[in-house]
Amino acid sequence: MERQSAAGGVVIKKKDDGIKILLIKDNYGHWTWPKGHTEDGETPKETALREINEETGLKNVKILDTLGEQKYKFNLNNEEVFKTVSIFLVEFLGNEEIKIQTSEIEKGKWFSPEEALETIEYNGSRELLEKGIETFRELS
Repeated sequence: MERQSAAGGVVIKKKDDGIKILLIKDNYGHWTWPKGHTEDGETPKETALREINEETGLKNVKILDTLGEQKYKFNLNNEEVFKTVSIFLVEFLGNEEIKIQTSEIEKGKWFSPEEALETIEYNGSRELLEKGIETFRELS
């Protein structure tokens, strides 16, 4: 069985009217957070920061905490693949606009916490997002 590793982040920014959470719509049509495959020699944190930048154009981001991992299996070319995705809590400190990498994702949007929790789609993602919102509020 092939093993793959990836990393990404729950990206949150503070606004005058509360916090906003960045979700992206992937090429499968699902709302999630920015994430991607770990390249040779990269740590999961480095992967998360690189993928956030590549997929959304956001540069001024800082990892605040580790939220957990998502582990799942899928078939690729008739071979079973076991994938582990490390998820981090990331604060966006800049003011630049989202610049979507259209080759990998359809769109990106800032959501209120309630909207993000209703919108996120992959199994296990809602629980990690809830943990990220709670942790961000505790750290702020």
